Amino acid sequence: MKRLFLPMVTAILLISGIVLGPYSAYPDESIKNVDLKSKRSGGSKMETSYKALFHLDLDDEDRFMMALGNIKNLFKEVAAKQCEINVVANGKAVKFFRKDSLPVYARTIEELHNLGVHFKMCRNALANNHMTQVDLLDCCETVAAGILEIIDLQRIGFAYIKP
Repeated sequence: MKRLFLPMVTAILLISGIVLGPYSAYPDESIKNVDLKSKRSGGSKMETSYKALFHLDLDDEDRFMMALGNIKNLFKEVAAKQCEINVVANGKAVKFFRKDSLPVYARTIEELHNLGVHFKMCRNALANNHMTQVDLLDCCETVAAGILEIIDLQRIGFAYIKP
């Protein structure tokens, strides 16, 4: 019996470490952040937060519409309140966020903003495109530098998406 004691204890500790390891290693993140009943797994309770950064920098209507469509599709699968979505526009893409943009753009942007999406415009890109905050839709905010905003958001765990 004494010969079996040490191997049994070792096995129990190994199994405990495998089963409990992910939860005990991160006490602040405990099981409350594990998505056991999300829409994707068939349940009704969603506890995982999805963080995404959509980067727009080109004067390309297809990419712009794809980004908005991607966000809408995400919200079909995951409740908007479970997501943190930022759209960062720099370069020529800031033009899509003008107050005088096509009504369909403005309406879609406003709808997404009302669901919690943040639209952040690069101040440098605005200047290069002869625009100011006054030219933008009311839901848009200006950041000092789009590239810095992208770096900061990725640093805190936002997934980078470039449509």
